[in-house]
Amino acid sequence: MSKLKLKDYHFTPLLCLVIYVLIFSVSYIKLKNDYSVSSFLVVFVLQISVFVLPSVIYKRIKGPIKYKELGVRPFGLSSVLFVICASVFMFCAAVLTSFSSRGVADAYYADITEITIPGIIYVAVIYCLLPAITEEIAFRSVIYGEYRKHGIFGAVLLSSVLFSLMHFSLSSFFTYFICGVTLALVYEVTKSVFASMLVHFIYNLMSVFSSKILTDAANKSGNLIPFVFVFVSVMLLFLFFSLSRAQKILEFDAAKIPEAENEEFPPLPIRLHSLLISVVSPGFVTCLGFSFFAGIMKTRQ
Repeated sequence: MSKLKLKDYHFTPLLCLVIYVLIFSVSYIKLKNDYSVSSFLVVFVLQISVFVLPSVIYKRIKGPIKYKELGVRPFGLSSVLFVICASVFMFCAAVLTSFSSRGVADAYYADITEITIPGIIYVAVIYCLLPAITEEIAFRSVIYGEYRKHGIFGAVLLSSVLFSLMHFSLSSFFTYFICGVTLALVYEVTKSVFASMLVHFIYNLMSVFSSKILTDAANKSGNLIPFVFVFVSVMLLFLFFSLSRAQKILEFDAAKIPEAENEEFPPLPIRLHSLLISVVSPGFVTCLGFSFFAGIMKTRQ
């Protein structure tokens, strides 16, 4: 059995720290919502520069890029229903954890009653599709994949915490953490980053275009119990569907893989030890500190 490489726990959060710093810097750039081609190009370049380029550079520094390890593979039609169910579950869970703060946790919302068709398409691409693609490349293909070498549980936990810290919001931390866990599990079940991208995209669509409606409805209603009851019921229903479909996908994949090719992870004590090292590593602690600092600065803007 090979020895644990402690340097892995320093490099991975450093990639996150670079992304955090870039996000924080970009947040001071004032962008126009004029639905123009120039605005689209600016946002496109910023998204690629913040998430994709650092991830590619990181992987190249560590060695040759193996696309299979990045989850660059199609997911079957049998996974489509699983993806849809996971998207609805994630949205309902996010809404429930956001009622106590400011509605659906999202940095941008659009009033669908006051926006044109071209505007809807523009918003869907810029604020829903593009972030889903770039963020999944960074946090699922690369960051989750790096932590996964030492166990799935630790990879889900650590990548989800780092994904949540990226949003610099203490009030919405748990909301984004749930999203991170869901996306990581979708990626793990399907072994495809395209599946987690689609879940992320559907979630973004629902949150961006329904955030104002849900927030206004919750503010006008003197009783949130009906809202909570509906979303809890739908969340549990789609959680059941998601788990059922995930079980079938995993059973089908297990039947196709020869027993000799099954993955082997380090023993549990070593996985727990690696998780502890990861949490107390200087890079991870620095990410925590910078996210806290950025959150304070964000509230002062």
